[in-house]
Amino acid sequence: MGDELTLPEFLASLGKTELKPGGSYATGALLRMLELGRHEHLLVVGPHAGNTALFASMTTGATTEALVKEEGEKVTEGDPALKRRSTARVGKAEEMPFADNRFDAALIEATLAYQTEPQRVATLKEAFRVLNPGGRVGLHELCWRQPPTPEVEQCLGAVWRGDIRPLVVRGWWDLLEEAGFQNVRNELAVVSYFTRQGMTADEGEQAVEIFHNAFETPERLQRFSQAYHEFADNRRYYGVIIATAVKPV
Repeated sequence: MGDELTLPEFLASLGKTELKPGGSYATGALLRMLELGRHEHLLVVGPHAGNTALFASMTTGATTEALVKEEGEKVTEGDPALKRRSTARVGKAEEMPFADNRFDAALIEATLAYQTEPQRVATLKEAFRVLNPGGRVGLHELCWRQPPTPEVEQCLGAVWRGDIRPLVVRGWWDLLEEAGFQNVRNELAVVSYFTRQGMTADEGEQAVEIFHNAFETPERLQRFSQAYHEFADNRRYYGVIIATAVKPV
């Protein structure tokens, strides 16, 4: 079981709910870097965007809108009180169904690293389009701490089992600047999928159940162990970029 799944999908099959590489820490850090005001409007793109948008609204006071892949991901649809603060719309990141200059900030997580080069260029151009002048964009993506060797790239492909295209920090900066953004700044964080602190922060008491599920079959244990050792043994290569940039006025 799990051979056909990407690494995030495999972890989800074990019960993991936080599927972004820097976990809840990176999301929280990015929200702080965006410095959202109570009267601002935030766009959220990424895994479980509806939940992240609601969290952002509750913690910052901003109104939020999530870009989701299907109707079932609209977590506030049945609650009028929550929907006043956080809504969602179905669409694609590279073809956003929003008007120009709609948002004060955009948070994009675990999205661009899964896209082809043309797709992520299109996504960032769309983010630029839907932001107000002076609006901020924030990224939370897998990155290379240093240029990988061909062997490390091959190992990442073997544990991920799906399309994954991290960039070095300068590469993420270049993408943002080529899309028209300026004043880029960033922090680096660790990949939290397998760290004890990250697992506890992201999953709480459910972390024990996730480990239990990983040990349930030899096939699950082999895949979990392979991914765990890859990120632990090569941590000098793997990181998470938390970056912000500004659309010029």
